[in-house]
Amino acid sequence: MKQPDLGKKIAELRKAKSFTQEELVEKCNLSVRTLQRIESGEVAPRGYTIKIIFDALGYNVNDSFEYGKTTFNISQRINQLYKYVIELLNLKTNKKAGISILLVISILLFFGLLLLCFESKAQKAEKSVNAIEESQNKINKWINIGQIDSILTFYREDACILPTLTGKAEIREMLKSAIGSGYKQIEFQILSISVGDSIAVQKYYDVSEFSGVMYKRKGLTEWRLTNGKWLIVNDIMANY
Repeated sequence: MKQPDLGKKIAELRKAKSFTQEELVEKCNLSVRTLQRIESGEVAPRGYTIKIIFDALGYNVNDSFEYGKTTFNISQRINQLYKYVIELLNLKTNKKAGISILLVISILLFFGLLLLCFESKAQKAEKSVNAIEESQNKINKWINIGQIDSILTFYREDACILPTLTGKAEIREMLKSAIGSGYKQIEFQILSISVGDSIAVQKYYDVSEFSGVMYKRKGLTEWRLTNGKWLIVNDIMANY
């Protein structure tokens, strides 16, 4: 299901549960603005976001809804390849035909292994994106309730918030000062996440309030896979 049908479906389920948008976002750790944009079809949310919304609405996404799921079944392809190889080997052919058959088998095996590698890499990238999205959602939640130590568990010791803050100690003091002065995050939307083997770059849109002033910013966050966990190493943002 794609937008705008997805947004309509979410709105229908929410109304069927007699939830207001405010009540639903509280259960999902989203902003009202983000939910409004999803329901209106302005944005296409990621699979993780869809799942937490449907879970909050008591809707079983696995039974009747598939979003961005590949239909390629690698095990079926390998099984088909196996049957084809057996059929070829059972042919009564001359020596020249036998060489041709072995060549075909080698080519098929090569492409089968290549497809398996692509499938594995795609699954690994999707898992990394989901892990980063989950971590970012926790950070957003903890910012608004002042859990500074919890936030810092997602920063590496040498992390920087460019251009001025270097290291977790300085980041801690910045968070302590900002949150203590009434900083609140109004909206946070992940625009994209590009993932490599051990590095990921997240683009985001942020709306926050500080000392009665509303700030709108876009930024980049660099994540690094460190001891099996994705941690922030650099963050840079700019008002617009």
